Amino acid sequence: MDDEVYALLQSKAEAFVDTPNTVLRRLLNLTGSVAEPVERRAGRADVKPASSTKLARLLADGILVVDERLVWDRRNQGKQHEAWLTNDGRLRLRDGSLHDTPSSAARHVAGYEVNGWKAWQRQRDGKSLSDIWEEHDQPATATTGTESNGPSSKVPPQRPVGRMRGLTPQKAFRRYILAILQEVGGRQEADKLLAELERRMEHTFLEGDYRILDGREVRWRNAARWERKDMVDDGLIKRSENRGVWELTSKGMNAPK
Repeated sequence: MDDEVYALLQSKAEAFVDTPNTVLRRLLNLTGSVAEPVERRAGRADVKPASSTKLARLLADGILVVDERLVWDRRNQGKQHEAWLTNDGRLRLRDGSLHDTPSSAARHVAGYEVNGWKAWQRQRDGKSLSDIWEEHDQPATATTGTESNGPSSKVPPQRPVGRMRGLTPQKAFRRYILAILQEVGGRQEADKLLAELERRMEHTFLEGDYRILDGREVRWRNAARWERKDMVDDGLIKRSENRGVWELTSKGMNAPK
């Protein structure tokens, strides 16, 4: 698909909801939904891989431990998947593959987009990684008063209202896309770039970013692709018929991150 066709589809799309596939199906009066193939990693990203920021924090704080067993029960299919936490905060599956994020591991075994933070549970107590993180990621308890002049009054920790239900703004993806491409010399395969983008932005993603759109693509990936198109329009990424590779222009190489 060339950029002219993509631009036409974008003009007829609902932002953060449609994918090129869903726009085409609507224009062609096709009913129902068809799952789009998930992009597979052709290999490791050129940038140095690292573990999930959130998993590494849970590991460092002792909430999770090395070799912690995680399970994903898919009762409708009669399947249970297993994963173990490595000492660098990754997930190791039974087939030996290593994954930087819970969603990457879930996507590997399912073959489609899954919110891994919701899917994987700690085997010893059945808590999902999402619940474990939410319980741990609480502001420090505030106190008033001192021991010398009166009793203290503890203020219950409060999470920012709507934080987990929101959506990361599309423009927030730009600086990460620029940084990743600049670090690898300006050119990267789309699947490798998106894998690295997930690792770097995972700690900022909100609940809505993991929503699966009608075309079976997770919302944050869809938003990243729309931002890529805007970066093409702004002269930062080259126009190319090969949408499997994202490449910076000279302007993009020199743009501030």
